Amino acid sequence: MPRFFFHYRTDDELIRDADGSELPDIEAAEQNAAAMAKAIVEQAASTGGDTRIPRSIEITDAAGEELLYLVFWAGPKIGQDGDEQDVIAPTTVH
Repeated sequence: MPRFFFHYRTDDELIRDADGSELPDIEAAEQNAAAMAKAIVEQAASTGGDTRIPRSIEITDAAGEELLYLVFWAGPKIGQDGDEQDVIAPTTVH
């Protein structure tokens, strides 16, 4: 099973994933990155951080080759009657 690495980038820094994760294919890696992005935005929201700053997760293979680049941020609120929620808007670049 291939190993994928999920490097987290903000405007200020790059946090490298030194361990990686074994996943069946790039589609599974993309789903994993989207789940990570959602968790990062939710964490920022819960600690009073700015959820609208674009962030990214760069997926590489074991050789360090970039395979996919996922940009994400929290979008505008949606919903009605006090049931509003942030929209997390990932954009994938292959």
